[in-house]
Amino acid sequence: MNRLSLSLLVMLLASVAAAQEPVPLSIGERQLFLDDHSVAKIDRLRRTMHQPKKRGAVVKPDVPSDGNLLELRSAPIWDETEHVYKMFYMAMPMDDHRFIGMALAVSKDGLQWDKPDWGQQIEIRGSTKNNRIAVEHKPNVRDTFFLNVVYDPDDPDAGRRYKGLYGDEYRIPIVSPDGIRWTRLAVPRLGSSDESSLVYDRKHRRFLAWLKTGNKYGRAHSLTSSQDFRNWSELQLSFGADDEDQPLARKFIRERVSDRGLSRPVFVDDDPDLGKPVRPGPKTWQAECYYIGVFPYEGLYIGFPSMFYPTGVDANGTNCDGFQLIQLASTRDLLTWTRHGDRKPFIPPGRIDGGLVGVWDRMQMFATVPIVRDDELWIYYCGLKWRDNPYEFNSDGSARDPKSLSEEERADQAEGMGAICLAILRRDGFVSLDAGEAPGEITTKSFQWSGSKLMANVETRDDGELLAQVLDAAGEVIATSQPVKGNRLRGEFRWNSALPQSLRGQQVSLRFTLREASFYSWWLE
Repeated sequence: MNRLSLSLLVMLLASVAAAQEPVPLSIGERQLFLDDHSVAKIDRLRRTMHQPKKRGAVVKPDVPSDGNLLELRSAPIWDETEHVYKMFYMAMPMDDHRFIGMALAVSKDGLQWDKPDWGQQIEIRGSTKNNRIAVEHKPNVRDTFFLNVVYDPDDPDAGRRYKGLYGDEYRIPIVSPDGIRWTRLAVPRLGSSDESSLVYDRKHRRFLAWLKTGNKYGRAHSLTSSQDFRNWSELQLSFGADDEDQPLARKFIRERVSDRGLSRPVFVDDDPDLGKPVRPGPKTWQAECYYIGVFPYEGLYIGFPSMFYPTGVDANGTNCDGFQLIQLASTRDLLTWTRHGDRKPFIPPGRIDGGLVGVWDRMQMFATVPIVRDDELWIYYCGLKWRDNPYEFNSDGSARDPKSLSEEERADQAEGMGAICLAILRRDGFVSLDAGEAPGEITTKSFQWSGSKLMANVETRDDGELLAQVLDAAGEVIATSQPVKGNRLRGEFRWNSALPQSLRGQQVSLRFTLREASFYSWWLE
């Protein structure tokens, strides 16, 4: 055997050994199908990405201090001492940028939100009665808004229960006991452009922040982490648009501008495939990552990248008009990502076939970390009606005559530019393994059996069903379950005979057989 053949054999044996290595499983940790982490083999099944169901706008710009635009970059937080959800949002009066700042709304059910006067004496349009909050506690002083807030129940210092990243073209770590009174930490600020996201990874007791930087295609996001919220690691590029995104960008832009049921950007350059001279200046008809919200979920990390598709240069000639689509991505190392659903929208843009008023999420969209509510995931996201205002500009950059606005356009403009919306997804419902009339199978990698129950999240149709078999190290069947049928978010497998007492601690694998079913996850209890 020559040296090359021996090397290939060694590599083959190493890959086989890795495939046979038992997967560590924790009791209660659900095994999803966004990747093959616990999967050894899939036969005659297809992966399907599922979109959440929209519930519409739940927080609108409806008080004078809000202005006409609200934006969100942090998930609502359940305060376990006050028994309310707290939502930190950006109030952005676009007619006067002096009044842009942070605001706090509260809710008991996550649907109806109140905007109390927090007594911080921040004057907005001649009144200090508002729900604004700031880092500097000086009357009539507006701070540069901060974007990201998380809740840390593990810090022994109750004065650091809330943690945030504060700033505009940089980020400064800040802490608070209640989300209202904030203190800057005396630490170096973090370099970032105008977007960032923050999450507390409680399993690993670390804070993860994605800061807007760039890659060869433009906007991208780099990762920094901290154990103590004071000392942060060096930035490392984590997520951005890649080569595969670029032809998709042209496809998505063509679909957008040709579909009358979707809002069209004001400024749209010529399709580059038409062969016309390329206009100098900012690049358009490409894909960038404007923002990404990332969160730990059942042993992996899931991301909602807001992919930006610039269509044309704006009236000032310095930035781009365009639109965003929220995609679904996942990773285990925070650097190597898998995109799902063929990179189609996870939360699709709102359509205007039925009218303009109330369709907030039709142009720009930013999704935050989901909240687990029983067997549902509540995803709060902000939706913006436009990037460049179609009621101010014509497509040639000239000012639009206000008299040209229709009655519907006037109502749409008066309602506001952006609001905070809600979409609800089945728990674990990101990606399912699906089978039709012909049965399909999935065999798991081996793991050490623990617990006393095998559970599944599954939905069967018609006379569909899901069966499970426990296999020993030789692949022989130890036990076979009775079929699980119906829409079962916590379906427990019942066995045709008692599971052997010796099963606990034994290395086993599972084989699931499904027909006319969507299989979302399984776990041990």
